[in-house]
Amino acid sequence: MINKNNKSGITLIALVITIIVILILAGITINSGTDLIKKSKLESLMTNMITIKANAKIYAEEINAKVWDLQDAEKKTKRAELFSETYNMESDTESISKINDPTINDSNGCEAYKINKTTLEKMGLSELASISEDGEFVVVYNSKDFNKLEIVYPSGINYNDSTCWTLSELKDKLNE
Repeated sequence: MINKNNKSGITLIALVITIIVILILAGITINSGTDLIKKSKLESLMTNMITIKANAKIYAEEINAKVWDLQDAEKKTKRAELFSETYNMESDTESISKINDPTINDSNGCEAYKINKTTLEKMGLSELASISEDGEFVVVYNSKDFNKLEIVYPSGINYNDSTCWTLSELKDKLNE
């Protein structure tokens, strides 16, 4: 008698092991893909904040050229008026009071201005303007040296279990 027991198929154990390996690989891929998407969104936000900073420097130079001959007491008021009229940027001290950065506060001579959608469009950031709210970004100038400015995101940006408030903090976190 001839034994016709053919053993040339996949066993159930081999199939289960293969499925487990595929699931592990899929989990690793999805996790790293999610991290990459999150990091790319943060880098996009950082790029927009850098663009805002570049434009804000230009705006500051233009405004300072108009107020350079005024007395110090008049400069802050006139600057706030010019920022509002020229660039639709309203003075904002509330946003910087929430931030625990000793270099960004009123006592250091900092002036803060909210950026609205119209201002973002003037800066060439129409796409960002369409998805953001007025005051979502704030420019903080040091009134003694307007080249020292910071872009603040008052809502905060969560990254690696910490919250970043400023462009500088975000740059530091992404470079870790």
